[in-house]
Amino acid sequence: MTIPEDAPPLPRERVPAPLPDALPDAPHDAPPDRRRHHGLKRNTLGVPSIFFYIIAAASPLTVVIALFPIMISAGNGIGMPGAFVLAAVILMIFAVGYVAMSRHVTNAGAFYAYVTLGLGRVPGLGSAFLATFAYTAIQAGLYGGFGYYASALIDDLTGASVPWWVCAIVAMIACLGLGIQGVHSGAKVLGVFMTLEVTMIVVLSAFGLSGKVTPVSDFSVEPFAPHAVFGAGLGVALMFAHASFIGFEGSAIYSEEARDPKRTIPRATYISVAFMGLLYAASGWLVVNAVGLNEVIGLSDRTGGNFIFAVSDELIGGGVTRIYQILIVTATLAAIVTFHNNVARYLFSLGRQSLLWQPLGWTTARRQTPWVASIVQTASVLIVVVVFAALGQDPFATLFTWATGIGAIAVIASQLLAAVAVLVFFARTKLDDRVWNTRVAPVLAIIGLAVLLTFTLRSLDVLLAVSGGVAVLMVSLVFVAFAGGALYGLYLRATDRTRYEGLTHALADDDSVDHAH
Repeated sequence: MTIPEDAPPLPRERVPAPLPDALPDAPHDAPPDRRRHHGLKRNTLGVPSIFFYIIAAASPLTVVIALFPIMISAGNGIGMPGAFVLAAVILMIFAVGYVAMSRHVTNAGAFYAYVTLGLGRVPGLGSAFLATFAYTAIQAGLYGGFGYYASALIDDLTGASVPWWVCAIVAMIACLGLGIQGVHSGAKVLGVFMTLEVTMIVVLSAFGLSGKVTPVSDFSVEPFAPHAVFGAGLGVALMFAHASFIGFEGSAIYSEEARDPKRTIPRATYISVAFMGLLYAASGWLVVNAVGLNEVIGLSDRTGGNFIFAVSDELIGGGVTRIYQILIVTATLAAIVTFHNNVARYLFSLGRQSLLWQPLGWTTARRQTPWVASIVQTASVLIVVVVFAALGQDPFATLFTWATGIGAIAVIASQLLAAVAVLVFFARTKLDDRVWNTRVAPVLAIIGLAVLLTFTLRSLDVLLAVSGGVAVLMVSLVFVAFAGGALYGLYLRATDRTRYEGLTHALADDDSVDHAH
């Protein structure tokens, strides 16, 4: 029998092995590089903190304000709430295998670590570049959205005209400060923002039950009926529904900083997916029914991005819409902070292994945060914002739409790769004999995510608001990112065997999960 080159050896007795990446604070006379490698701060985050990061990344209020009208007008209409249920089911199934692997792999690289241990070093580096590209693109797009909303809000409140890119740069400075300050401080801020977001969604939903427009007695469960959910436009609706959960897979990124990660990460992941699925489906159902099943599509078509503001004026009134306009700014900032941390930890993981610029793996002595990685990734999105501003591009129609759309495609591709890696990993190592967790669920996740990716690639005109050669060129960046990482892996294998062999260093936390050869 031929053993694949990147296949790990058969499992042996499981003996816990300490992760060598978290070095103790070095003495003052230690070599300079060692004094800068303090590792990420352990035992910092509990379930609530990770939950806040996940929900903040998804930005529920942004979903309700920006995506509800698109899903109603261009998607499956009144079946919009049912699309969220379908997406939640697919992602919950994906989470089964994902968290099963998190019990054996505690690493800030998440997708990178999982794919490397499951499929080998070359695909692993490809997934690392792909995930970094995905989160960077989403973050850059969110800066466009933040600048757009913040500039408009300042103009409405004060009459002052502040360029969107100035607002975006101010947000970058604040985000960088929170990133270097540490994830615990960031979690507190995100907890406040997220609570305000969810509260206003609940308020809007509650007023939908007032019967002011449609009597509650006329409410229907038709939005969950098969003929409504699986009607024309399901692909578009399902694509945006999936995008509404982006960020939940980031739970594993914080595994090195979590308290008791083998329990914390699974709990935070499952609770987050269930919470978002229930919130989106319930609020969507109430909004659709409150406006009226026969009127909601027409209102969405007429109002577009102001759909929720129009619904708020109709159901609540009293200037409450202004609160939504303010909270969409803070909600976008909260999402930016989370994706900043995600990208910084991917760069940190690669720098720690000397796969990219080694200082990316440096952390501060007291806070133990990846400060160099935070600065580098902030600089990267600054360049994107400056280029779009210099070209006079609309921050929402171009930067927000294009960048977050491309990032969403890359995230689906990353999740699909991870699902395949989880299946192969457990088939090779036999570390977990639970059939549902390590066989059935990963296979179902692969099928579901493959369908999602197909739908997405067929709906580029809606997702990116462009078509033809431009759409193909933009999507090609996703595959270029993965190919770039994979080619880099092949280059290392050919030119630097020592570094190539060390790619799996500190990816797993027990000896049964050996490094791929």
